[in-house]
This record gives sequence, C-alpha cells and structure tokens, in this order.
Amino acid sequence: MSTIARPITSRLWNRYTTALRERPLRTKMIQSGVLFIAADIVAQFGIEGKSLRSAISGEEGDEVYEPLRTARLASYGTFVFAPLAHIWLSMLERISLSNRWTSLASKVILDMTVWSPCVTFMFPTSLGLLEGKSIKEVRHKVAMGWFPTWQKAVCVFGPTQVLNFTLVPAQHRLLFVQSVGTCWNTFLSWQNNRNNKILAIATLKLAEARVHALEVESGEHPEEKEIEQAEREVEKAQATLRKAEEKKERMRKEGGEAGVGVRMGWS
Repeated sequence: MSTIARPITSRLWNRYTTALRERPLRTKMIQSGVLFIAADIVAQFGIEGKSLRSAISGEEGDEVYEPLRTARLASYGTFVFAPLAHIWLSMLERISLSNRWTSLASKVILDMTVWSPCVTFMFPTSLGLLEGKSIKEVRHKVAMGWFPTWQKAVCVFGPTQVLNFTLVPAQHRLLFVQSVGTCWNTFLSWQNNRNNKILAIATLKLAEARVHALEVESGEHPEEKEIEQAEREVEKAQATLRKAEEKKERMRKEGGEAGVGVRMGWS
C-alpha cells in the first residue's frame, strides 16, 4: 500500500537510480538523448518561435519547426556525447591529489582545457556530417565558431562544474550539467516571450507616435515645439522597437542548433 501511495516522481527517481547503478552507460545515453530532444524543442518553439503547424502543412522557411534537427541532436546526445562524457567523468573521478581543493581545481581545469575544447570541435563536426555537409564546409563551420563557443562554455560551465564536482554525487554529474542546460533553455524561452511582448508594445507605440506626429503637422498652426516633441516621440519609439528587434534576432541565433549544443553539452 505504501508503495502505491508514494509519489510518482519518487518511484520514477528510484527506477532511474537503479538503472543508473546497474546499467550506467545505457541509462546515461537514454537520459542524454531525451534531454537533447527536450532542449531542442524548447529552443525551436520557445526561443526561435518556430511553428509545428507550418511543418505539418509542408511549409518551408526559418519559422518552420525542423524535426530532422531534433533527430540529429538526439543522435549526437545519445550515441556520441553521452558515451564520451561517461568515460571522461569516470576518468576525472579517479583524480585524487593531496587535498580536496587541489583535486577540485585539477578536475575543473582539465574539464575546461581538455574536454571542453574537444567537445567544442566534436559537436559541429558531428552535426555537420549528419547534415551531409562536406569536409570543407564542416572545417569552415568549426573554424568560425570554435573559439567563441568555447569561451561561452567556460563562462557558464566553469562555475557549474565547481558545484558539480563539489556537491553532486559522481553518478549524477552528467544529469546535473544537462539539467543546467535545460534550465538555461527555459530561461531563454521566457526571455524571448517577454521580449515579444515588448516588441508588440513598441510597434503599437511607434504607430501611435506617427499618427500623433501627422496630426500635429497637419494642424492649422503647429508650433515648432510641438513638432519637435512629436518627432522625438517617433524617434524614441523607433529606438525601442529597433532594440527589441535586435534582441529577438540575437536570441533566435542563440537558440539555434549550436546554442543547444553549448547548453546541453558544455561544448
């Protein structure tokens, strides 16, 4: 009876930890694949504002959901990233130096200077090949994005790994890192939705400012001060709208395939 009464989440967690203990690699592969799928869905719908309906109706374009992209990321997360991350984290766990803090520093430094650069190379290479790109195209893609991607990963996952190696049990460290990535995705989605509201308000205010400016200019004897004030209102509304549009475009790019890789694979 007590087993039935236990919360579903508790039972699922117990099953997960049992599977992780008995079949660690397989469990981490499934876990990674599922989280990569979730991350890309949040990115495509929540951050990039893509449409599932358009994809179903066979439309094409930047605003259409890409199921193949989700499949590529799931394949990478399951068959490439998870096994290598499992091996890497197991290797780091064997580091035991003179004291706890020296060991921690060594793990974080190795993670940021050995693992992260390798994965930063591995992610675009794997995805490029899955997309059917040529070696030359893949090489160009890696060369263009490798260093800024690695910088971003270090800034976010350096502190994350300090917490990870300090507080999280070894078997849950991959889950912790990818959970941080999922939360990051969710935060970006919230930011994007908030920015969309700002964009809508800015568009409305710009239209109102333009109408007001026309009314002032078409008056019988408009004063110069009134005209200047109306022009300032239009300029202010234009600046707000431009800022919101730039932020939307920046977030759309950040939410892309490479962005998911950075957030989910500390790559």
